[in-house]
Amino acid sequence: MNEEIRKQAENFINNINESDKVAIITDHDPDGFTSGTLFFDYCLKKGAKVTQFTYSRGSSIEDDFNLENFNKIITTDLSSAAVAPILKKYEKKEILFMDHHPSDAKLPEGVIEYRTMYRGYIPSARSAYELCGGKKWLSLVGIIIDAGFLYKENDEFIKGALDEVNMTRKEFQDSVAFPISNAITYLNKEPEKAFPLVQNISNYDNLEDIKKYSKPIEDEANRLVKEFEQKKEDLGGVIFFYLEPKYSVKGIIVNKISLKEESLDKIFIFASPNDSGKITFSARSQSKKINMATLLQEGIKGIDGNVGGHFNASGGIIPKEDLNKFKENLRRFLKKNPLN
Repeated sequence: MNEEIRKQAENFINNINESDKVAIITDHDPDGFTSGTLFFDYCLKKGAKVTQFTYSRGSSIEDDFNLENFNKIITTDLSSAAVAPILKKYEKKEILFMDHHPSDAKLPEGVIEYRTMYRGYIPSARSAYELCGGKKWLSLVGIIIDAGFLYKENDEFIKGALDEVNMTRKEFQDSVAFPISNAITYLNKEPEKAFPLVQNISNYDNLEDIKKYSKPIEDEANRLVKEFEQKKEDLGGVIFFYLEPKYSVKGIIVNKISLKEESLDKIFIFASPNDSGKITFSARSQSKKINMATLLQEGIKGIDGNVGGHFNASGGIIPKEDLNKFKENLRRFLKKNPLN
């Protein structure tokens, strides 16, 4: 069944031609923008008219996507719950949905629902490259920022991509992947600028336009990494860090700290305020000691909050005034259920 759907996805892509008008809806992050760029470039190569739309979680609504003039729709790196209302509205069009997370909503009949989890943890940028070809190094950016290098199923692909650019993973992430991710973060409130910035990169050794956006984010991230060492708290086997970043760099901080070699056996919770005055959490661990969603669920007991995510990576949100209660809940839980 999985391979049959993959064939359907391949046929959808192969049949794109100069008579098509294609709408591509991407997630608002590096994996979404890099996979979206690979689809976008492929459509241009086939002579199709193509337009990209960014879905921003927490702010995008169905009416933001006027797709009447398109006959084909591709969504990438977005949950079914996010795009189901949009795809229902345009269900008579030809639609390819591609993601690497479990289903959380039913999509309309006729949608090609290509989920790649049956092959392991495969970021959308890799799947888009395998369907479309194009800039393999750009696919590697999405894979690295989405932590795909932590999963052995990506080892061969990553090695091949690194051999082509003649870099180590550290060299590539420091000189290519992180600057592109930083630039997307800097333009967080202007995705209409961020996607073209990524799509127009001609090569990995020509990032001058990227670097002017990347530098402020890099400086802020370095400041917060130093602050982490001073202000981190041990809640009983879980390292907790509250930060108030100048830019939307929490995701960068999460990766910089939790994905260090010496951090892979540790458990982290990063907390920061959002624009609505609530506290958002990112829980990360590669240790396999506890499900991160379960850990956050223990933290929000008795609190009006929400949690979602996966074993190694989960997120949550609570009212700001309940932050101390959240921490106390975790201390109590970890005292009764030590992780060591």
